[in-house]
Amino acid sequence: MWDMLIGGGVMGLGLIGMGLMALVLFVERLIAFRRESTDMEEFGPKFSELMDSASSDPANADRYQDEAKLLCEQHRGHIAEVYYLAIGHRTSGLATVRNILNKHIDHTVIPRLRARMRFMGMLGKAAPMVGLLGTVYGMMGAFGTIAGVEGQGVDPKQLAGDIGLALSTTFFGLLIAIPVMFGSGYLRSRIEQFEVDLERYGDHCLDLLFPAHPPSSGNSRPPAAGQSQSPASSTGNMS
Repeated sequence: MWDMLIGGGVMGLGLIGMGLMALVLFVERLIAFRRESTDMEEFGPKFSELMDSASSDPANADRYQDEAKLLCEQHRGHIAEVYYLAIGHRTSGLATVRNILNKHIDHTVIPRLRARMRFMGMLGKAAPMVGLLGTVYGMMGAFGTIAGVEGQGVDPKQLAGDIGLALSTTFFGLLIAIPVMFGSGYLRSRIEQFEVDLERYGDHCLDLLFPAHPPSSGNSRPPAAGQSQSPASSTGNMS
């Protein structure tokens, strides 16, 4: 199989490069998503406890909120990042904090999650086209061989190389494109779940910081601790 790919010439080498780039991008996105994930089973209850203490003990609210900021710094992921940003602007009021969080999510977090996804999708779409280009090139070579032969006809062995090039490039183009498209779909589904979690946990954070205001949804209880970044119930939309 490797010999078939190498035999594809420039198109074959191009497909090898595209496959390797897609693999590197997929692994890099998986690692990035792992860094972006916040362990809400550990982080969520501690943060909620500190915010509840700040609400029940106004005299020491600043101390509890500073401890909550420190807790955010000790945990990775965009949920902890959003919580830290919200606490840092808590004195600005609910509406201002909501706008700050929305802008940060839309302009910083979401683009960071979607980074290089467009290029990966482009590789998945381009691989079959490169394979088709190899097919056309191979068939052009085969017909050129037929046109240049005189006498009793063409020896099939003379056509084998060009036809092999035509078929192998198509085969490997599809072989690369299909996993890339499935991989892109999986990564996009992870991004969509991250976006849902950002909205839900962001609203919950606002409910904790501003308990005197109406909750962002009918149920302001914290998301289930046993579900990492997958709240048991929606807490509404921040926008």
